[in-house]
Amino acid sequence: MVHIPIDVLRRPSLKFAFLLLLAVGCGTSLQADSQCPANVKSVPFRNSQQHQVVVQVSINHAAPSDFLLDTGTQMTVIDQSLAAELHLPASGRGSIAGVSLDGPTKFAQVESVVVGDHLSANQRVLVYNMSKLQQAGFAIRGLLGQDFLSQFDVFIDNAHSVLCIDDTGALRAGMQGSR
Repeated sequence: MVHIPIDVLRRPSLKFAFLLLLAVGCGTSLQADSQCPANVKSVPFRNSQQHQVVVQVSINHAAPSDFLLDTGTQMTVIDQSLAAELHLPASGRGSIAGVSLDGPTKFAQVESVVVGDHLSANQRVLVYNMSKLQQAGFAIRGLLGQDFLSQFDVFIDNAHSVLCIDDTGALRAGMQGSR
């Protein structure tokens, strides 16, 4: 229970500021956590113009960047400009071939890939020049692939634009219980 001094609520300007703060603080936390089954904390996403799921991803504890959630991509891909900003050393060369990616790539080892509160440590990623994708209207800095997603139970709630990411088994148990 929150105790509010009466004189704060009697002053119109302070009362408004307090109520606004309370509404924003409570509303955000309730909204962010309430849409996932089994009390799993939600991670907001946005849909791009191409109807793709774009989520905030932090690499090596840097500021989050927009990544396309790609369940068909085996490895997480980082744009070469982001890799340069993060000073990621290349650890080998390769070639990538897919629907939207085709050409030479490099490998890099990252300390962490973080989505919401969920971390994948010591993950190997691909570094690729994504400029053609970006010029085609995809304002992203990478692709979040199955190497990250397969470590968790993931539920995509398009109606509320949230990902439900769980590493406790609660989401799976909740889904099995509803059958």
